[in-house]
Amino acid sequence: MTEYSNYPDEQLIAACRSGDEKAWDALVERYERLVYTVPARYGLTQSEIDDVFQSVWLSLLKNMNKLREPDRVSAWLVTTARRECWERRRGADYERTVTSDLDTLLTDRAGEELPPEDVVVTFRQYETLRGAMSTLGTRCRKLLWMLYYDSNVPSYADVAEQLEMPIGSIGPMRARCLKKLRGIMTNITGAE
Repeated sequence: MTEYSNYPDEQLIAACRSGDEKAWDALVERYERLVYTVPARYGLTQSEIDDVFQSVWLSLLKNMNKLREPDRVSAWLVTTARRECWERRRGADYERTVTSDLDTLLTDRAGEELPPEDVVVTFRQYETLRGAMSTLGTRCRKLLWMLYYDSNVPSYADVAEQLEMPIGSIGPMRARCLKKLRGIMTNITGAE
């Protein structure tokens, strides 16, 4: 954890504007996953994703002093990343494919793009959940992943076989794992 990890975005931007390299590193660290997920969601190649990522941060560096709302830098980053993706897709016949388990990060249930502020909120929730999941035991983590995230939607028989447990134990174990996860999330977020 750096000295800047608890700085609000506005204060971090102010430090970046004054030329503080550590503040810049902290800003990039704070939002690198968010920026990276946008081109990944658009189905760009790894090389294109890297280019978009670099372009977004370079654009922020060039426009740092022009930011009117430094406290909304995360929304600015999402919008800039989307524009970069659109530019790269213009003239190409890309099909919009999902290359990330963050499928819902950029769209709502109707398939409409979310506003950048909602993307940021969803991303932060995802990161909190991801962090909480990483603290669960391996067995719970695997079970919850298979039941809720595996795109193949395995049957209970498949889950039981892969985790080497009786089918009748899956439900009770799932309940215990979800209770643990809920407790971890409450400790992280402070919400009940």
